[in-house]
Amino acid sequence: MDRKILLLLLLVTPAVGYAQQESTADSTATISAPKGFFDNIKYYLQHTNVEKKKKKVDLSFIGGPVYTPETSFGLAVMMAAQYKTDRTDSLLPVSNAAVYASGALTGFYGIGISNTTIFPHDRFRLALKASFSSRPNKYWGIGYEAGSRKDDYTEYVQLTEKLQADFSINVNGNLFVGLCTQIQNVQTKKLDTAGGKPLMVPGKVLGIGAGPFIVYDTRDFIPNAYKGMYIRLGYRFFPSFMGNKAVFSQLDLQFDWYKQLWKGAVLATDLYAEERSGDVPWSLLGEAGGSSRLRGYYEGRFRDKNYVAAQVELRQKIYNRSGLALWVGGGNVFPRFNEFEFRQSLVSYGIGYRWEFKKRVNIRLDYGRGKDQQGFYFGINEVF
Repeated sequence: MDRKILLLLLLVTPAVGYAQQESTADSTATISAPKGFFDNIKYYLQHTNVEKKKKKVDLSFIGGPVYTPETSFGLAVMMAAQYKTDRTDSLLPVSNAAVYASGALTGFYGIGISNTTIFPHDRFRLALKASFSSRPNKYWGIGYEAGSRKDDYTEYVQLTEKLQADFSINVNGNLFVGLCTQIQNVQTKKLDTAGGKPLMVPGKVLGIGAGPFIVYDTRDFIPNAYKGMYIRLGYRFFPSFMGNKAVFSQLDLQFDWYKQLWKGAVLATDLYAEERSGDVPWSLLGEAGGSSRLRGYYEGRFRDKNYVAAQVELRQKIYNRSGLALWVGGGNVFPRFNEFEFRQSLVSYGIGYRWEFKKRVNIRLDYGRGKDQQGFYFGINEVF
């Protein structure tokens, strides 16, 4: 799970291990042992992207003061890990995990984990995402027209517990089929009900769903693809016997394509769609904006049963471990497909800085703009 962030000021070093010399098997050269706190930080920065072939799990730490449009100033820390379930298989994709925690002056706090494990011979894949957060939030209502009223919203505190697990089986080379399960529990507190502003159904909203999905994946490197494609089609049903008060279903499609244009340049495209049928709770509707799609818009300002978005991003290495990204995208939220209107499209564009934290694993700092909003976003790995 990626967090929106304005500034990364400090990298956090592990408590031990960096005051020793690294062997030539794990680094390109033998370097004298660093002395003092700042020397350790400098040494750590210089070696985060060095492959540590002897280590079963390659751990890295990052953190520092942050700023987000929604939560103001705060502090965030993250641990990232890379590993292989079969270290003798050079063709096996790298598994990865990230654990994060953050807090802010407005009272926001959150913890979470994201993990993708590739089993030996790539026979099975398991993707897990789990998080808990308490954050000040805003609710504009449902539909494009509601979100267009920029200053007409209800303020509240949202507690969110979320767990999603995808387990898939390799059925033919790059083709996978699997089962997805999702549990999301949202509770609202401290609602500002004055002035006749848009109001969601207060209290607790629980959504538990499961369903099949199919994936075709030819990406050369999952966290940061240079070439290939990724296609995922999934269906989830939220029935009453699982404890859902509202019964509905969700169909989602993702299509990503990558191509190297010239030295150090990658063109990445992303097409995404969600379609829901039935009695969908407000907290489980499609939400435009955030750190992955339509960067620049407050996530959830525009929400509805159906959501489509597309974006094109040019990623270019500039010097050494630094790079830039430029993107443009658009999207819509709408209740039914026969009510889709191009005039209600939301346009997003922006620029981002990339720093190679690990080999082919980037720290990203993005600035995105919408038609009347803007935002900064920080994360590890590319957005798609």
